[in-house]
Amino acid sequence: MYILLNAIKNLVRNKGRNILLAAVTLAIIISAVVTLTISNAAAKVIDEIRLDLGSQVEIKQDFIEMSKAGLDARTDANYISIEQFESFAESDFLRKTIFSAEMYAWSDTFYAIGDEEKGGGLRSDGQGGEVLNETLKLIGNSEPDALPDFGTLRNITEGRMFDGLNECIIGEELAKLNNISIGDVIQIKGAAYVSDKSFSLIVVGIFSDTTDEYNGNPFLATYGRYADNRRNEIITSWDTLMSVGWETNHGLNMKTEYYLKNPDDIGKFEQEVRGKGLPVTYNVSINQAAYDKVTGPMSGMKNAVTTFMIVILILGAIVFALLSFLAVRERKYEVGVLRAMGMGRAKVAIGVLAEAVVISAVCLAIGLGAGSVMAQPIADGSLAGRVAAEEATPKQNYALFAGGQSQIGDGSSGYTPESEIQASLNANVILQIIFITLALTALSGIIGVAVITQYEPLKILRERN
Repeated sequence: MYILLNAIKNLVRNKGRNILLAAVTLAIIISAVVTLTISNAAAKVIDEIRLDLGSQVEIKQDFIEMSKAGLDARTDANYISIEQFESFAESDFLRKTIFSAEMYAWSDTFYAIGDEEKGGGLRSDGQGGEVLNETLKLIGNSEPDALPDFGTLRNITEGRMFDGLNECIIGEELAKLNNISIGDVIQIKGAAYVSDKSFSLIVVGIFSDTTDEYNGNPFLATYGRYADNRRNEIITSWDTLMSVGWETNHGLNMKTEYYLKNPDDIGKFEQEVRGKGLPVTYNVSINQAAYDKVTGPMSGMKNAVTTFMIVILILGAIVFALLSFLAVRERKYEVGVLRAMGMGRAKVAIGVLAEAVVISAVCLAIGLGAGSVMAQPIADGSLAGRVAAEEATPKQNYALFAGGQSQIGDGSSGYTPESEIQASLNANVILQIIFITLALTALSGIIGVAVITQYEPLKILRERN
């Protein structure tokens, strides 16, 4: 008890030195609380995205890689049947599957945005014949809740989302141009290789649309077809798109998404679908571009705060060690008097350690409170800046047309960077901070013991005299 009381009295007697030690300790603890809170929160969000988007596997024709390999998509592509796509969904490695596809289309009863010729006219098919110029794009999806951009850049403003056969939704601009209202029936015909397919669709919903018309692609904006304008998209169910009967998926741009139970099973899943007849001209992969786009700012912030924490801990530990060493050196006469009075080295060292424990305990309590308050605004500011920088970065877009289909961009279109984080103090962070505080206390104690054990009381007193 005497040692503890004496340690507290010493803290009061040497206020200047101890305030300096406390300031360094507090700065280290607050920095550690803020960085660990943000880092752990970011890691949790990234892990959740990985389990969702990272488990999303796409199986689709890779026209760009085929082009790089010198293959002709019209003659060298091995199209697989829709039945095969559906058979892949029976894999035990999957937790769900979203079937989606799109096809170019046109109509002789209403017009597309930008279609000044009122019907598109004819164009060459590149083989000496003519095909209808595509003015619309019909999109079928098996899970309306998973439609890209809905809830952010697109929102239903009239009616409802489709949920039955032969129901569809269209954009406000397309509806206004053609005076289409909820409940109207529109006629759509397939274009290019699927011109024999026709649909009678009931408009059950109209949505607002603030997406970029051509996904920021200047090539499509200048040379693209009317159907490449996102304002000319008509969205319906997968069953509706399939209802006219397909023998093959030739003429459809399949974008079926398979969701793995475990993202690490992608290799096993690919091996299984290859065994079911998937050609090498198809890719089996996660949408890495979309994953990087969504997690990029969050990962960058996590790496930045982790690096900052490491630097602060290293520099802080060096400064703390230096101050602790100087503090003990300054108290050499006090140590000599205590030793001359009969106090052993161990008790003197314990006294010095007790002072460090008291300082660390007070700084820990203050640091946890201050750090938890500062973490959220710092995280919000840092993440907002990184998201803004990501969105302002010019994107490299490209377009490749082959086999009546298109492959545009890098696959990240429709995805936005994660911009929200909940940086709250939790038990894991508290335990980590306590460990860091104990390490600082131990460092101070080791330095104190190492210096004190070198002192001989009589020599100290003689030097003093």
